Amino acid sequence: MWEREDSGGRLVTDISVFIPVYKESNQLFSMLDKLSTQDVAKEILVTVDEPTDAFLERLKGFSSVKFFFNKERKGKVNALNEVAKTAIGRVFLFLDADIEIPDDHRFLEKIIEKMKHIDVLDIKKKVNRDSFLSKMAYYEYFTFNASSWLASRFLGKCPAVNGAAFAIRKETFESIRGFRKVVAEDIDIATRAFLKNSTFAYSNDVEVKNHVYSNWGTWFRQRRRWAIGQAGWLQDWYKDLARACFHKPQVVLPGLFFLYPSVIALFLTVAIPSAWMYQSLWVFSFFLSVNFNIALPIFLMSLGMAGLLKGIIISLVSFGVTAAIFFGFSRKLGFKIRLHELFVYYFFYSVLWLAITAIGFVQVVGFKKNVAPDWKT
Repeated sequence: MWEREDSGGRLVTDISVFIPVYKESNQLFSMLDKLSTQDVAKEILVTVDEPTDAFLERLKGFSSVKFFFNKERKGKVNALNEVAKTAIGRVFLFLDADIEIPDDHRFLEKIIEKMKHIDVLDIKKKVNRDSFLSKMAYYEYFTFNASSWLASRFLGKCPAVNGAAFAIRKETFESIRGFRKVVAEDIDIATRAFLKNSTFAYSNDVEVKNHVYSNWGTWFRQRRRWAIGQAGWLQDWYKDLARACFHKPQVVLPGLFFLYPSVIALFLTVAIPSAWMYQSLWVFSFFLSVNFNIALPIFLMSLGMAGLLKGIIISLVSFGVTAAIFFGFSRKLGFKIRLHELFVYYFFYSVLWLAITAIGFVQVVGFKKNVAPDWKT
């Protein structure tokens, strides 16, 4: 038996692992195989909304796992909160059904060991690079990891986690009353723990892999949901977060840089006046006129291209600085950065994601839309 009694006679175990599933998951079976062999006091709780018949049949072999089946779609938040009431672990570990855990028999043991001294643990996440979108998401997840590492290293607290894999003490989870019925439930619960001064750490030696969407349509629907969730989260907590940023800007601002690197180039393009570019091009035109007598066409062309040239120069310089910082952090965190992929991520993918995020903020703040399509909390 994994369960044991504490000093008050209540059944407890070291860790409760929660995995929510909607209909079915191909990754779940491998995950359950690996978790079942972990030599720690544990319980594995899987909640499945609207399971398919084929999926139910494949689950019959996992007798040590506690399954909770819901004929109708309850939603991730409702399902997890209900199951958490029955959990007896000192540590709650939440794993999405589409992740891959390592072949490490000490995976859970390492998490339990880290949770002896902290309240919330964000687990390192990498992406399997098997498509264009997954290669771009690899850099996106790298920014999540870098931001968490910064908060862990310099604050010991963090207002956000990536909900694909994170751990929280049971008493912390219960003190903040579990998940709220919001779209971004993972960021929200981390923020509430953060505001209660809960301690936080990032795991650099415990990691999982995410299998992300390779289809643009599915990716876009997910990112719309993320954007609406982030906007609702910021609308709820912006005052508290602003105070935190005011007290620790040296940590918060670099974290924002990692999450939205292309914003720097956009900001500098708008903030830096174009006068210096006009003056430089005028001097260049004057030099040509003295030596080659072609000043007028060069001058007219220069006036028309000054703003464009300024934007190109600032963007390239910003990308160079970003690439250098990313390469430095990638060595520390164990990621592999490829310059050509980072170039596409910086100038295309991150700009597209930023635009979707901006639209989400307009929808939530301007049009009071706080429900994501095809999603139930």
